[in-house]
Amino acid sequence: MKKILSIVLALIMALTCLSFAAAEETTKPAAPLAHLMYADAAWAYQYWGAEAPEGVTPINTEVTGPGEYTVGLEFAEEAQGLAFSAIGITDGEMKLPGYTIELKAIRVNGEEVAFQKGYTSSDDGIVTRMNLYNEWVSEVPSDARSFDGSLENAAPIIVDKEAFAAVKKVEADFILHRATAYIMYANADWSASYWGGAAPEGITASNVEIAEPGDYTVALEFAAPAEGLAFTALGLTNGELSFPGAFLKINAMRINGEPVEFTKGYTSSDDKITTRMNIYNEWVSELPDDAHSFDGTVEDAKPVIVDKELFASVSKFEIDFTLVPVTDTAYLMYADASWAYQYWGGEAPEGVTATNAEIDGPGTYTVGLEFAEEAQGVAFTAVGIVNGENTFNGYFINVTEMKVNGEAIEVGKGYTSSDDGICTRENLYNEWVTELPADARRADGDLEGASPVIVDKEAFASVKSVEVTFDFIYGKPAAKNDDTPLTAEEAAELQKVDYNAYIGVQSETYIFRNSWDEASYGRDSQDNPECFGQLTGWDADNNKVNYGGTFEDALLTKDGTYTVSLTTGDMGFGSDSFFRMLFVSTDIPSKLVRDGFVTIDNVRTKIGEAATQEYTDIDATGDYVRIVVIDEYNRGDAPFGYTVPGAGTTIAITFDITGLTD
Repeated sequence: MKKILSIVLALIMALTCLSFAAAEETTKPAAPLAHLMYADAAWAYQYWGAEAPEGVTPINTEVTGPGEYTVGLEFAEEAQGLAFSAIGITDGEMKLPGYTIELKAIRVNGEEVAFQKGYTSSDDGIVTRMNLYNEWVSEVPSDARSFDGSLENAAPIIVDKEAFAAVKKVEADFILHRATAYIMYANADWSASYWGGAAPEGITASNVEIAEPGDYTVALEFAAPAEGLAFTALGLTNGELSFPGAFLKINAMRINGEPVEFTKGYTSSDDKITTRMNIYNEWVSELPDDAHSFDGTVEDAKPVIVDKELFASVSKFEIDFTLVPVTDTAYLMYADASWAYQYWGGEAPEGVTATNAEIDGPGTYTVGLEFAEEAQGVAFTAVGIVNGENTFNGYFINVTEMKVNGEAIEVGKGYTSSDDGICTRENLYNEWVTELPADARRADGDLEGASPVIVDKEAFASVKSVEVTFDFIYGKPAAKNDDTPLTAEEAAELQKVDYNAYIGVQSETYIFRNSWDEASYGRDSQDNPECFGQLTGWDADNNKVNYGGTFEDALLTKDGTYTVSLTTGDMGFGSDSFFRMLFVSTDIPSKLVRDGFVTIDNVRTKIGEAATQEYTDIDATGDYVRIVVIDEYNRGDAPFGYTVPGAGTTIAITFDITGLTD
């Protein structure tokens, strides 16, 4: 009988991801609470947002949306020193996804304390936080975001702990921001450019904070007309976090009040944080992997959708657009012990009433079922998101409460997974699964003790109604790599191959040498074959300029120490003052590093006569391994100070490699 039922179950599971409308939308939960996390030097006085211990009086505040807030703590006796402090917002990642904290003031005993720039992040995908003093964090985390769209100079330690020597009262004022839409812009010679945040002198930015999907207008005005066009795009700061998977749809554009004709674009993200739609970007030669469109196809979409001749002289540029949300449906899969009552999504059968939930991002949701007659026992039950692996790829389900006939029952530790790569699910009772699947995941990363059976089936002896509440937690999409491990034989063949390492760079105004495999300007480019052998920049009319330079790349034939270098030409890097990227691109398959057969470490960088800097960041997420020294797009600030070299100066990157055979 069990074998028959398992076959039936397998057939049913194949049908569970049919698209359907939500049967009922759930009531919004209570507002999050902002508080100040704190531990003094001796950890005698502590507060973490729950009930306050004796001697501690919290100054918490309910967060109702964007705006100004104050949090703080008062101590019965002076708290001595500081071990840790952060602003926290309970459930902020779910109820206010993508929002950012802008710190405005910190006061100790009524006196203002100086602070540097921080960042917003989350340790667990639930509590939103801004570290004020956290010496356990040595670098900005991957989920860090900022109210102004820039992580430049942001740090996990932004106060001097000496200011907290003796504390009776501490307060922090902050502004909570939501996603902000704006126009990215650079005129032909880059003299009039805007990238979000505070506008430079001579530019007025009419940005708009986005509370929900809908129609909006953004604009830029120039005191002196901006001449020509190098680049422009519509941007939404933190849009990938606030409105994951959403679409930007441009409805109209105007230059100096006159309508501009445009073709179809696409929505994407360069950094998995800011959502954007390119309007004029001729550095993109093919659509990125994450390109998507409101109408379901990107076949006719382009990164250049306007004629730049229309931007000859721009005093005002306006864009009307719609933010189109992506949604999905959550539901409760169920089969009673005799399989008389079943529900697998879609239209409910006779005798079953389904309460489904529309999913529009991180949050807390409730799904449930009611039966006309009592369902006897349980054979299987799980929470499912119809197309979750596509609409909210990488997200986590965490069941927090389950009620049978209105009474809460005990819930154990589960995990998120997918049987078919389409439906996201968390098993509640599934005794056909004897071990965790390969794709099992949890927001906290801890799968120990997680199980496909997290409820006692005895609680389901006689069921009129069942209701499940769960947190839907943001998670980064899984990398699109083939994660099938290499066999020893496959690895041995790859380890025999001779590989190459190439130095790469991109400066402030995009003087560059790209990765060897980049389609438009890489080693094998058909359209711009000269660019890989020189530093290439741009003139005021967006024409390529040869900045010269000499490259010393490396042939990687065996284990050892290798150096790649760039010696600048007579033009140096012009007047540029910083690097956006500095790296080594190799043609070593990333799987060799990911699977542990090849190791690259001990990376040293020397720029001109400056001291050698030791910093190792190996990126094996793509097809080929990269050594990343500076990457402002994905890694934030440079890991060390430097001066952009002038003419005739050498940049050298040295590294050790093991795992290659002669």
